[in-house]
Amino acid sequence: MSVAGWIAVGGFLWLALFQAMLAAGLPLGRMAWGGAHRVLPGRLRAASLAVVPFALLGAAVAAQAAGLAALRPPVFVRPILGAFAALFALSLLGNAASRSRAERLHGVPLALVLALSCGALALGYAPR
Repeated sequence: MSVAGWIAVGGFLWLALFQAMLAAGLPLGRMAWGGAHRVLPGRLRAASLAVVPFALLGAAVAAQAAGLAALRPPVFVRPILGAFAALFALSLLGNAASRSRAERLHGVPLALVLALSCGALALGYAPR
């Protein structure tokens, strides 16, 4: 498995776990969603819960691109990774603009790592 693959899978799994912890009400809210709440209110907890399956999809698609898993159909791997790369590039900007120092310290590196690793995997992916 490529380095970019390991990084992307790890980043997506961390994102899924982090969002699940936020959804469960752990006091990590200063690191997400603008950082205005220690514990997220119900609507933001629901939003965090909605992120979890997308993060798991990202991990699965990154694993496919890196040769760790064989998902079908492989034709969707490149566009999904490209969409994630663009999404995390935008997320990088949003996290960088946050008033919350904790969100910037957590969100900027995570978004950067996911944007770059997804972009690298998308560019290098060749269906097997």
